[in-house]
Amino acid sequence: MDNNLVVENELLKQRVNELEEKLKKYTNGNNHKNYYEKNKEIVKEKGSMYLKQLKKMLPLLTSSLALIAALPLGSAAGVDRREIGFGATRLKHFNKHVLQGEGNATICANVEQYWFKEAVVDNFAPIERQQYWANEGQRYWLNKQFWSGPGAPIFVFIGGEGQESCGRLTSKMYMYTLAQQHNALLVNVEHRFYGQSYPTVDMSTANLSYLSSSQALADLARIIGHIKKELGSESSKVITVGGSYPGNLAAWFRLKYPSVTDGSIASSAPLTAQTNFPEYMDVVAQSLLYFSGQGCYDAFEAAANEVASLYEQGPGSAGWEQLNGDFKTCSPMQTKRDLVVLLSDLMGNIQGTIQYNNEHNGIMNATDICSTMLTPGSTPYQNFVTLSALYREQSGVSCEDASWGATLAWLTPIEMDPNNAARPWTYQTCNEFGYFQTTDSVHQPFHSWKPLNLAFYMDMCYEGFNHWHKEPQVDWINQMYGGVKIQGTNTVLVAGTIDPWHALGVTNYTVPSPQESQPTEVPVYILGTAHCNDLYAPAPSDTEALTHARQVIAGHVNGWLAWRNSKYL
Repeated sequence: MDNNLVVENELLKQRVNELEEKLKKYTNGNNHKNYYEKNKEIVKEKGSMYLKQLKKMLPLLTSSLALIAALPLGSAAGVDRREIGFGATRLKHFNKHVLQGEGNATICANVEQYWFKEAVVDNFAPIERQQYWANEGQRYWLNKQFWSGPGAPIFVFIGGEGQESCGRLTSKMYMYTLAQQHNALLVNVEHRFYGQSYPTVDMSTANLSYLSSSQALADLARIIGHIKKELGSESSKVITVGGSYPGNLAAWFRLKYPSVTDGSIASSAPLTAQTNFPEYMDVVAQSLLYFSGQGCYDAFEAAANEVASLYEQGPGSAGWEQLNGDFKTCSPMQTKRDLVVLLSDLMGNIQGTIQYNNEHNGIMNATDICSTMLTPGSTPYQNFVTLSALYREQSGVSCEDASWGATLAWLTPIEMDPNNAARPWTYQTCNEFGYFQTTDSVHQPFHSWKPLNLAFYMDMCYEGFNHWHKEPQVDWINQMYGGVKIQGTNTVLVAGTIDPWHALGVTNYTVPSPQESQPTEVPVYILGTAHCNDLYAPAPSDTEALTHARQVIAGHVNGWLAWRNSKYL
């Protein structure tokens, strides 16, 4: 049997194992009746596809095939979680918010995993005091499927705030297509303190002092040099790619290490560090208006106001009891901080839908949630309760988190844990970026939820990191990198109009370098597109604007690779 078939078999076994777990949950056909009615065509199509794959591998997967054949096609197997919030369950699934190609797959065709064992704990320490990482080193992956050998281009995905996998180097991603066109090597690099790439023995607050964007950029420079040397390909041109926080890193890497990368694609990059980020919810509001009009906005606002009128009655009141019952809290709320955890999850449902709108099959989109909120015969509050239940059903959970203690119990452990991306990312926001999504703006429907304010986030920083009380050093971060006035070259900065993170990114041409008449930082602002959508492989459902954006990206990659003696390099 050839290697590709072995890999395919392993992937199918992996999917079968996932489906076995799902089967236990969905043996009751009524559990997901509502979800199935809304998504049955998509689910049937996926189910049929998996059946064909499994039948192809029948000699190796006989017992598993019987399991899949018995699985109701209406189940929610394989649904990805995209909710946002600070309940313990949301934090446990935080890694799944990160851009992924095939989730956390461990085996992918043509992709091999490696360790960079000469990664340095403190890249800026004097040479005599530099130490290698305490564990295996920094993890990375290579896909040589299309690479024509030394001298051919190298496309590097930059890892961010979550565990990386081989899946980012598969056909699910647009760079895979470009790699095929340019005979390029595909690389994926895991960020320090995420996944299995730990430079220190644990995530104590003292050790997290080595977690910063500047350290991550230096790591990237070192590992690219290592890969080039190992492959005897020092002359290869390099394109760096990232989305969201790694989008920042892509833009900043071209700014800080222009001799190492020839061009960067920075997708959905919130380049401006900002402690209080109320504009996030402003964009959510604008997106609701864009898709479904004023009626949807008004319904969410009325529902939020009703929730506020209930919680304002105070702990132990009939209002709090009603909220516990209506939203099926996992434990009764006792304190104001418990309440804010619940509010963050309820609002986080809507945030996740807008941020990742239409990027994943089988998940409610903006139009779906507005349709539920505008259901006739029920009040906006009743419809909001129904919508929250649909989110729980979609995610396979039975209750809503409403415990500040449970949230801290997930944020505070210092042990190395590939699945705990919430602690290191919270540290980075508390230390460098802020990005705290409050309800302070009156131009969005949840403005009445005043407890979801900056004090809530600062309390997390205080409790999570040895009683920190200072706000993030956003002024220094913006001075170091330039914010939206970044003065790099050969960078495409992509953003979507409905992605809330575009409020902190580049949506128009930045100021060109004084020496040049044409800017070489090119913004691509995509109408109706969500977070990092341009980085995924083209799909039949793509809008004309999204298709055009990928064409622009491809054109610049062509240009960067064609320049042999560019004055920008």
